[in-house]
Amino acid sequence: MSTTKYRLPRRVVQIATLLMISLIPALGIFQIDLASASFHVLDHQIWWSNSAFIFGMAIVLTTVPIVTYMTIGAVWCGWACPQNLLSEWANKLTYKFLGKRADVRVDGKGMVVAAAKNRAANWLILGTIFLLASLILALVPILLFLPRGDVWDFITFNASQKVSDTVSYLYFFMVFLIFIDIAFVRYFFCDYACFYRIGHMLFKTRDALHVTYDASRSADCAKCNYCATTCITAIEPTEIKIEDPCIGCGECIDACDQIHEISGTAGLLRFETGKKGSDTTWKQKLGEMFSRLNWMIGAIFISGWVMMAWGIAMREPVRTPMSPAELQNIQRVTRACNSQCASEIASCKDANVAGCYRASACKCDCSMQQDPNNPAIGAWRQCVKKYTELAGKLGSQDTDR
Repeated sequence: MSTTKYRLPRRVVQIATLLMISLIPALGIFQIDLASASFHVLDHQIWWSNSAFIFGMAIVLTTVPIVTYMTIGAVWCGWACPQNLLSEWANKLTYKFLGKRADVRVDGKGMVVAAAKNRAANWLILGTIFLLASLILALVPILLFLPRGDVWDFITFNASQKVSDTVSYLYFFMVFLIFIDIAFVRYFFCDYACFYRIGHMLFKTRDALHVTYDASRSADCAKCNYCATTCITAIEPTEIKIEDPCIGCGECIDACDQIHEISGTAGLLRFETGKKGSDTTWKQKLGEMFSRLNWMIGAIFISGWVMMAWGIAMREPVRTPMSPAELQNIQRVTRACNSQCASEIASCKDANVAGCYRASACKCDCSMQQDPNNPAIGAWRQCVKKYTELAGKLGSQDTDR
C-alpha cells in the first residue's frame, strides 16, 4: 500500500482544476463582457436581459454548493480549489526560504522568521517567485473580462494605446491582488471571505465524506502527532470535531499510513461517509452519498441547467457590425433627406402633428430615392403610405373645424 496514496492524485486534481479554470476564458467557453452587458458562452453572446439564462445560472450557482455539502463535504476545498493549492505552495516556499516555522500570514502569529534565514537575499528570491506567479495568474481574470484578441495584443506589445491602457489598468490591479493573496492572505481568505467555505462550515454534516479515527485501535496510536503536524488546517485529526475546518485533503491519512507501514499495519485514519464500516467499498460509499441527496435540491439543480440551455437556444441574434462603407452611405442619405425635407421638418413643431407625419413620409420617400437598393425599401414604402394617410386625415379634420 502506498503511503502517499492521496497526495499525488490530489495534486493532479488541483493542477487540472487550475488549468481548466484558466482555459475556460482563454478558449471562449465563458466570458463576461461588461461593455455590452452580456456573457459569451462558447462564443455565443448572451445578453444580461436573457432572464432564462440569468435565473438558470443563479439557480445552478446556488445549488452546487448545497449538493457538494450533502455529498463530498469539503473535498472541493482540499482537492480542487486553486486558492488552497496556491496557499499550500506559498507555505512550502516560505518554510524553505524563511524557516520551517516561518509565518508571514495576515492571520498568523506575526512575523515569525528563522534568524539564520532572515536575509535580504531570501526575501528577494521569495518575493520574486511570488511576483512571477502573480504576473502569470493575473492573465486569467483579464481573459474573463476582456476580449482574447485585446489581451493577446497586450501580451505581444501590438495593442493600440487605448487598448493597452485598458488592459494595463486591469492587469496590474489583478497582479497586485494576487501577489497580496499569495504572500500574506492565503488561508485567511478561506476562513473569513470564501462563501463556499463559510456555507460548508454552517451546513456540513457527518453524513458527508469526512476523515474518521479508529478509536477501537487507539492502543496502536504511537501519539507521534505526525498526522497533526502534516495537517494543513492545524487541527487534531484523531479528534476532529464538527466545527473544525477540515478540508478532506487526506494528508493526515497518508501520514498515519506511513508511520504504520513500518509495522505492517494499517493506519488509524480513513475517509468515511455516514456510519458505514471500514469494509465499505468506494462504490458503496458513492452510492450512499448520492442516496442522501435531497430529490428537491436535485430537481432544482437540473432545472437550472435546463433554463440556461433554453436561454442559450432562444438568445437574441447579434447584429453584425456595419462596415465603414455602410455607415458612410447612411450618413449620405441622412444629410440629403434632411435637406430635401427641411420645410416639412420645420413644420413639425408645437401641436402640428400633421406636419410631423408629413416630415416622416418625406424622409421615407427621400430614402427610397437616395438608396433604391436598400433591403429596407419595403418598410420605407409602407412608411410613406401610412404617414401620408395620417397627415391627410388630420388635415381634413382641421378643415372641418
